[in-house]
Amino acid sequence: MSDPSRDDLQPSARESCAVWERIACWWDSAIGEGNDFQRELIMPATDRLLAVKHGDVILDVACGNGNYSRRLARAGAKVVAFDAAATFIARAKGRTKSADGEIEYLVLDATDEPALLKLGENRFDSAVCSMAMMDLPTISPLLRAMRRVLKPGGCFVFSVPHPCFSSAHARMTAELVEEQGKLSQVFGVHVLEYLQPTTEFSSGIINQPEPHLLFHRPISLLLADCFAAGFVVDAMEEPAFPQGTSAKSAFSWAKRPQIPPAMVIRIR
Repeated sequence: MSDPSRDDLQPSARESCAVWERIACWWDSAIGEGNDFQRELIMPATDRLLAVKHGDVILDVACGNGNYSRRLARAGAKVVAFDAAATFIARAKGRTKSADGEIEYLVLDATDEPALLKLGENRFDSAVCSMAMMDLPTISPLLRAMRRVLKPGGCFVFSVPHPCFSSAHARMTAELVEEQGKLSQVFGVHVLEYLQPTTEFSSGIINQPEPHLLFHRPISLLLADCFAAGFVVDAMEEPAFPQGTSAKSAFSWAKRPQIPPAMVIRIR
């Protein structure tokens, strides 16, 4: 339905898609049906904000290997899922069983507004974009299209790394602190920059074979694009691992239960 290599795409969009095409097989093998971050933080928060009802028609934007699409379909939704990386869609189809429910997979670029509108205006009860909008060089075309393909009153739920705490300009810290003669380890985050939108190469998983493009947007800019498309925010969660969650690595978010690594936002 859309050709991510077409000439009218932004160079950054073509480059981003090309990287994901190259690393899709590795990413699919590493993530599978969801890692701890997805299963314990992102998916439950997204479930709560979507509040899926049996028979809902849901659009899954930039679905990757389709692990959340399958979760939605198993909950009784009819899902249309797309990604710009054809290899991701091939992997998603390969992972999907008849018992998973009703899912239609498409190769489609989330920055291609005309192609998104061809999905059908006023078609979807809700839409979701799980930890992918930070991979898009522009989000305005997607948001404008979502406004039209959603049914009146329909919602769009998206998640991103928390712009305040999880970016290329934040550093995880670990300190040994002595108070009243007792030593303790303290884990935090040192934020170097925040307000300036930036484009960086980043790796979402350790040992990723090559980095992908990451587009940092401060919360004000992220929401400004939502408002410009005619949406309002009516719910938001900042999920974090519960206090006492086991983690061996000093660089795990589980060591920082008071600092949310992601935001999940609902607009309508």
